[in-house]
Amino acid sequence: MSRLGNGTDRLRVLIIHPNLETGERLVRSAIQAGHAAHYAPDLRGVLALITRAIPDIIVADRGWLERNGRGLFSALRGCSPLPLICPVESVDRDPVWDRLARAVQAFQTWTGGEVMRVGSLVIDHGRKQVIWRGQPVQLPPLQFKILTVLARRAGQVVSHADLVREVWGIEADDPEARELLKVHIRQIRKRLGLDPERGEVLVSVRGFGYMLTSPEEEG
Repeated sequence: MSRLGNGTDRLRVLIIHPNLETGERLVRSAIQAGHAAHYAPDLRGVLALITRAIPDIIVADRGWLERNGRGLFSALRGCSPLPLICPVESVDRDPVWDRLARAVQAFQTWTGGEVMRVGSLVIDHGRKQVIWRGQPVQLPPLQFKILTVLARRAGQVVSHADLVREVWGIEADDPEARELLKVHIRQIRKRLGLDPERGEVLVSVRGFGYMLTSPEEEG
């Protein structure tokens, strides 16, 4: 797969909206802001575009996302890096594109050379690598950053909203943030071989957020 658009100073945007007029207006708005934009009205159109190329950011109607989120996340499985997903209401005004550009830049920019350790978990920023119990684990960039944020505050609960703010650079209320994080947390646990029922290492604190703990400390 290739990336939508070209150049390094603009977003590659996929607009998803069931209303053609609104979708085309959002595309024009994104292009006028200097970004490369494509439009899909439905999941079939989304799948066709994602199969051909991966965007930096997906701007999707919130209602559409609630109805089709599972299909979208399934289509994105295996994409690396994963695009940032930005839900919008049935818009009266266009998204603030420069803010979205900063959000994309925030999750695509990594700290160089730092090595972090939480028990048997090692995060090597120089190599962009995660080592778990002595074995390398491949994480997509977005999940790498989620784990990094949690590791920097190991032993503390990071709220859903705070985690989204630090990883994506956007504001979201708790229900929105929880839904946005859910699929990524599930994939991180799967890649590390963690059992969510046991509540080990990557802990869900119901109603609050997530916490990274050391198994050695738990034990």
